[in-house]
Amino acid sequence: MEELTSAQTVSVFLILFTGGLIQGSIGFAAGIFAVPLLLLVGLSLPQAVGVSLLLSLLQSGLGTYTLRRDIVYRDAILPVVCRLLILPVGLGAMWLAGSVDQNLIKPVVGGVLLVILGLQTGLRIQPQESVATGWTVATFLVSGFLAGFCGMGGVFMAVWVMAHDWHSRRSRGFLMFVFLVSLTPQFVALWWLFPHEVTAAYQIGFVALPAVLAGSYLGLAIGNRLPREGLRRIVYVVLVLIALWSIASPLFGRTHDVVDGAPQSAAV
Repeated sequence: MEELTSAQTVSVFLILFTGGLIQGSIGFAAGIFAVPLLLLVGLSLPQAVGVSLLLSLLQSGLGTYTLRRDIVYRDAILPVVCRLLILPVGLGAMWLAGSVDQNLIKPVVGGVLLVILGLQTGLRIQPQESVATGWTVATFLVSGFLAGFCGMGGVFMAVWVMAHDWHSRRSRGFLMFVFLVSLTPQFVALWWLFPHEVTAAYQIGFVALPAVLAGSYLGLAIGNRLPREGLRRIVYVVLVLIALWSIASPLFGRTHDVVDGAPQSAAV
């Protein structure tokens, strides 16, 4: 791994600080925010993906510990099982689809997300304590597959959480815990499949750890002060921006690369 210049190092620290701030505040979206910007700074895609995955795990671990008293762990049993069961299928599809530009997939996912958000708003679906089991299974099967295939699984988890009348800390704690449990196998698989690229990425991640922790702590403090409705509005805006960016991303060039014959995907 080539050494980063001073300007690149400062840029990486600022990106990861802001990613930690976002994830700490609303419980997701650090990877989707950070990976495109890390690519612009000059990191290779494997490095950007590896940094995102490592730091998502660290942030999720910190968030899970901080919010542990507000997590209702039974909420996460079925979602975690569904996500873990389908994740290898998504990773396998990513590996096999070497000839498919994943930028063609992301606009479709973004469009689906906009439709879901539009329906949720147009139909005035009221948040409730629990949702239908079928919707839960479908949501987290799609989320786990997309996490492995194109790195956009987290947004559908957030939509599912928005359908509940949970308070802010319970919502963020759920997301943090599910990320922590379901990203750990992906962390191991990525390191096993691509040891050289991932080792370089983890070196960057560990150097930037103080910036990430500072952003995460600040984000958690901000999130703790957000009322439930305020959190829902912020999450909704972030999801809309993610969907629009996903639809427009092919206009700004390729956001994936091929390493040892297989495309890489970002963890969310």
